[in-house]
Amino acid sequence: MEHKEEFSDEINLLDYLKVIQKHKKLIIIIIAIAVAVSVVTALLTAPVYEAKAVIAPASQQKEISPMAGLASRFGIAAPVSASVTEIVNLLNSNILREMIIKRHKLLDVFFEKGSLNKKSENEKVWAGLRFFHGAMKVNFKQKDNIIELSMQFKDPQMAAEILNYTLTELNNHMSSESKRVADTNKKYLESLLNDTADPFIKNKIYNIIAQQIEQSMMAEVKENFAFKIIDPPKVPDKRIKPQRRRMVMTAFVTSLFAGIFAAFLKEYVDKIRSEKSGKI
Repeated sequence: MEHKEEFSDEINLLDYLKVIQKHKKLIIIIIAIAVAVSVVTALLTAPVYEAKAVIAPASQQKEISPMAGLASRFGIAAPVSASVTEIVNLLNSNILREMIIKRHKLLDVFFEKGSLNKKSENEKVWAGLRFFHGAMKVNFKQKDNIIELSMQFKDPQMAAEILNYTLTELNNHMSSESKRVADTNKKYLESLLNDTADPFIKNKIYNIIAQQIEQSMMAEVKENFAFKIIDPPKVPDKRIKPQRRRMVMTAFVTSLFAGIFAAFLKEYVDKIRSEKSGKI
């Protein structure tokens, strides 16, 4: 019985090979068309380059002192460095990206000239934000405590420039916000001095005001205020898309299976037709 089954399997395999041999022209034509289309598509597809940058949040140094408790009584937190979450959220925020788009006129860079003429200003901004969202990726690596940024664009020089714009605007935004908060706290504390008679409390308030002034001065300096650049953006020298060799190989393998399927389908249709014509 086992010999009969093996013999039957060999016959079936030979039948399959005969079908493939019979319709090899069809299979070759399908493969040739698919490969040719993939080659043309790969050659016509505009190359895409990816620029990268790596940043790390500034080390968090909290003030631990009696003044911190007193400051909290007035609703003022002791100054600390920006958290990773805050930096990542800002990098992904529409606020920062809209600022970058408008300040550096990136709509003219992202889109062909005249393609946004029929859109309103709000629609143009949203189109730019959607493009930004698809082209830029922000990846926080918790193990190394670093943030990786990548920007994909057809122009390698511009891909790196957009990352530079992003880091510049991020630093400016965070330092300006920190300075604004420190200045607001300072004005609030100065107003409390007029309502406080206790010289001990006044002295503590003066110390907290000094902290706010220091925080404002640090924000003015800006350099490495909220984060430091580990690996600055560099113009990429190789494209990441299209991967032409992979496209052609994928087309070849896919069309090979499609051609074999078409061969068996044609064989099945031919068999049914011959049976019908024989009955007639």
